[in-house]
Amino acid sequence: MSDHSSLAPVGSQSANPKLRPRLAIVGCGSSGLVTLKNARDQLPDWDIVCFEKSDRITGCWGNPSPGFVSTSTKYTTQFACYPLFDDGVSGDGVSDYRDFFCDGEYGEYLESFATAFSLHSSIQCQTQVDQIHYIESSQEWQLKTRCLKTTTSPQRTDIFQAVIICTGLAARARTIPPSGAQPADHTSPNPQTARVLHDTRQIDQIQNQTVVVIGGGESAVDFADRLSRPERNNRVYLSLKSGIRVSPRYHTIHGVPSDFLRNRLMLSIHPNLRNWIGERFVKARIRYSDTFRRWFPTRTEPPDQASDTQTDRERKKNEWALRLTRAAKDDLFNMFHNKSDRFLDSVAGDRISIIGPSADSLNTYFDFESERTREIHPDIVVPAIGYESCLHALTDSEIQLSDFYLGCCHRRFRNLFLVGFARPIIGNVPTISEMQAKLAVKLLSGACSLPADLSRQHDRDTTDQQTRFGKLNLAAIYPVEMIPYCDRLSRLIGDYPSIKRCGSIWAWFRVQLAASTTMHYELDDRTTRSRLSQAKVFMPPLFIVLLLMLKPVDWTYRLLRWRRKRTTRA
Repeated sequence: MSDHSSLAPVGSQSANPKLRPRLAIVGCGSSGLVTLKNARDQLPDWDIVCFEKSDRITGCWGNPSPGFVSTSTKYTTQFACYPLFDDGVSGDGVSDYRDFFCDGEYGEYLESFATAFSLHSSIQCQTQVDQIHYIESSQEWQLKTRCLKTTTSPQRTDIFQAVIICTGLAARARTIPPSGAQPADHTSPNPQTARVLHDTRQIDQIQNQTVVVIGGGESAVDFADRLSRPERNNRVYLSLKSGIRVSPRYHTIHGVPSDFLRNRLMLSIHPNLRNWIGERFVKARIRYSDTFRRWFPTRTEPPDQASDTQTDRERKKNEWALRLTRAAKDDLFNMFHNKSDRFLDSVAGDRISIIGPSADSLNTYFDFESERTREIHPDIVVPAIGYESCLHALTDSEIQLSDFYLGCCHRRFRNLFLVGFARPIIGNVPTISEMQAKLAVKLLSGACSLPADLSRQHDRDTTDQQTRFGKLNLAAIYPVEMIPYCDRLSRLIGDYPSIKRCGSIWAWFRVQLAASTTMHYELDDRTTRSRLSQAKVFMPPLFIVLLLMLKPVDWTYRLLRWRRKRTTRA
């Protein structure tokens, strides 16, 4: 296969210049929708079609389970090009989640987004993309699709000059070795044999069972929390290999969403220093939560928090939060933050028991400290240990996630992109997808370009990822820290929020102190700039001063690392 090293816009390379170049967008969840919006804005001369397998346009996030609450706020999750929510705090700082998308609210937001930009006419619902194949001779992509509205629809083949895959990672849950278990949709001939549930859509149908959920990610703890609801009468165990870092949706500092305390000044500190300090701060925040609440009281005291005295349940919740944090040792602590903190209420209420990994079968598990084993004999085991993308099946293993620079731009095929495959350590997928979509579409239009030494940059990025996230399966996910990652994309796009783009040093300083959001890259839009000039600063002045005092240490640390790298290369 040839290397598409030309930097000319892809449309200009069409085999037949008289025809409009065609762009296929595969998948129409939040990533596909925002990609479609950007493509229609930036590629007016292209024929654009978006394929969606289901009969709706909102993807998995638009049709969540009952009781769903997003882990990021509406303010930080909304698209920067379609801001409907401001940075005001409406919730009570404890259990009123009005600042987050609840139940089907995010689906309604996506529907509103599609209507506002008249996207429906470019979407083909109930159309499955069976295969994507590269045609070497014409440097185009052949897509085989099938209409699912009828069972007799023939497979159709079309040619496109560019493809953006937006199916994300939620396509298929990873499986675990059977270990003598059998699928949960089969009746076991042996009542002592656990059944394994791979179709998590059946979670809410499970009642009166003993269930073990395996995994420590947000999906795993969410499954455990749903299964543990009193009306389902399940006995629920959460099996963890190690501890996890649980970040609360609402912080003990003033009871504001944790999103709002994370600003660009804090993120400007080198990750190594930030994580070292962060780990100690999190432990102190849990251990001395009463003191934090006294020093930084919520602006509206919630009814059940009128007294500074912790209830037994709150104390138990904090004890488990601290145990989980302590056990998330070393690099693992810094890899992922889990913001589905509601499961701690179920742990404190004895509806979820936290245990260690399985010992030698799905019936025997270590305790959380891995000192003893215990027999559990679950009726059902729910593996929630990550997801696999559909890339291999879609492309006959021709395309690998590891071939994409920054998890987005293929290093060889300049007309192939991924949007929505990056997994944030902390942050949210929709707004990261928006930045990836902007980059992909601008590259197609020729409005920006990739580095001339792309292969070298990609190799260096791969090495950095392996150094920082070596314990993760990098063949399956591209982990990122949201704002630093979006900064890298914005520099390629030309949207980085520099002092010049902010308009003044005061406006720039406010951008550094306000809640970090991808709206900071939309400074050419007058309305957005006006909105950001009024953005609130939630970080207490004491922490701002401490971060400013830390900057000289940060600069020195970066200088020493740079000199060490230079010496090593020499």
